[in-house]
Amino acid sequence: MFFKKLFSKDYRHYLEKGEKYFGEERYADARHAFQEALEKMGADEGGAAGAQIRGRISETGNRLALLNLAEAEHAAARGDLAKADEHLRLVLEFADDQGIRGKAEQQIGKIGASAPAAAPVHAPQGKSHCGGCATDAAPADEDLSAGHLPARERYELLVQTLPAGLAERYADLGEKFARAYLLVHDGNDRDGFAIYQELLKEGENDILLYEVALLLFRNGNPPECERLLRRALALNDVNPLCCLGLVQLLADAGRFEEAIPLLNYMIERQLLTEQAVIFLGDIQQRQGNEGEAMSSYTKALEYPAAAKAAAERLVPLLQNQGRADEALYLAKRYLKGCC
Repeated sequence: MFFKKLFSKDYRHYLEKGEKYFGEERYADARHAFQEALEKMGADEGGAAGAQIRGRISETGNRLALLNLAEAEHAAARGDLAKADEHLRLVLEFADDQGIRGKAEQQIGKIGASAPAAAPVHAPQGKSHCGGCATDAAPADEDLSAGHLPARERYELLVQTLPAGLAERYADLGEKFARAYLLVHDGNDRDGFAIYQELLKEGENDILLYEVALLLFRNGNPPECERLLRRALALNDVNPLCCLGLVQLLADAGRFEEAIPLLNYMIERQLLTEQAVIFLGDIQQRQGNEGEAMSSYTKALEYPAAAKAAAERLVPLLQNQGRADEALYLAKRYLKGCC
């Protein structure tokens, strides 16, 4: 879960729609709304806010992928290998997370060995966007709701999208925490917050403090949110979500000089490195430090998951400097197929 951003009116409308759909688990609709928000940003798309919206697009893609992965498992269990193959190929269309993609590819291999004649499914048609170059809707007859799953399975499905190492920690926090997490995910902040408060009386941990901090931010209390995030980092200074959450909070407040050392720390400790290095470049660009921003984006090209976003930012900067050949090279290498 990431902070709800306070954008200008044009694209905030679509962002709020996306967050609403996301809370309702309408991930295809949420993905479309986030892509609309990114388009409405125009020239501001390359900033830190644009990077966060791209993160939401990626997150909705991963959620859609996980739902299709679950459906694939159900289809395979009842012997419908063609349907399972269809869902698994949708996973590959939506997922950015390499772990999710790896699971799908492994299952496709097993199905291929059992049913080599299965016909491949074509990707659903939808509007593409350079920020993701992925379809934004599954077929109309897809059931994208996880409501049919038991609460524990649904919780485990949700936390699978968290950064490496955190999914296991979230899964071990017990049924009471899981119940609160699901309540918040479903938009019931009041009851979820009440349970979190009960758990805090029993003992603090960085994950619990992080989740409470997010609720406080969403309910208009950034100072207390910051206090809890810093407390969480004092307990565990390598929690990547706490680091990124504090960076986003500082960037929202225009406190870039405080955010930059934390981003450098994240890069040094390899905490959400791809996001951190892009975020660093975005902040440097907003500060007017174009040369430093280009250096950060160039470094980001070394990370496969960040290379495309880095190239999207570097190409216009190179073009503005008259370095057309370099811009063309990056566009051909990293942005092939984009509009």
